[in-house]
Amino acid sequence: MKLIIGEQHIEYKEIPSADEVIELINESVTQGHYFSHFIADGEEVYDEHEEYLESNLDEIKDLKVVIKTEKEFVNDVLLSAEEYLQRAIPDMSLLVEGFNRVPTSDIWDRFELLLGGMEWLNDMLKVVTNSKERPTNWELFQQLKSNMQAELLKIRKAMEKKNTNQISTIIKNGLLPFFVQLEEEFGKTIDSEFVRKDLN
Repeated sequence: MKLIIGEQHIEYKEIPSADEVIELINESVTQGHYFSHFIADGEEVYDEHEEYLESNLDEIKDLKVVIKTEKEFVNDVLLSAEEYLQRAIPDMSLLVEGFNRVPTSDIWDRFELLLGGMEWLNDMLKVVTNSKERPTNWELFQQLKSNMQAELLKIRKAMEKKNTNQISTIIKNGLLPFFVQLEEEFGKTIDSEFVRKDLN
């Protein structure tokens, strides 16, 4: 197996353990850089890296590790968050309608995905907050993050009461306008301070 990390090319005669590979990746990530993902024989792997290696390491021939600068990493985080919001916003109208009636199991599943998405968004905002490559309008994002946490609290209280009409109202009047504003701000920030990937 060949392991490629930046300029480093390591040929393994014996198959290394997943822990050895992860340790080498961690050692290669210097200050101001982030491990992004790896490419195993042409397949991009963005999460559950250790599990992937444990299951597939004996078959991988080329493993390329992608490390990004802080600015590139923050750029990717902002792009991912914007893409998530573009998918989530249309789904919210379905949730509003679904919770105004008797919510089906599909509506509850979609709602669980929304809650998971909000947690993920919160984590993304934290990553960028802790970065040295923060956008200039970051105070606004901090405020939006606080607003989202307030809406999450309201949703949790409505869930405890099993008040589906209240859940619908919070999504419609609280979360939906917030998601729309967040998507606009991410878009403006990407266009003014970061880069969009070339789609060609």
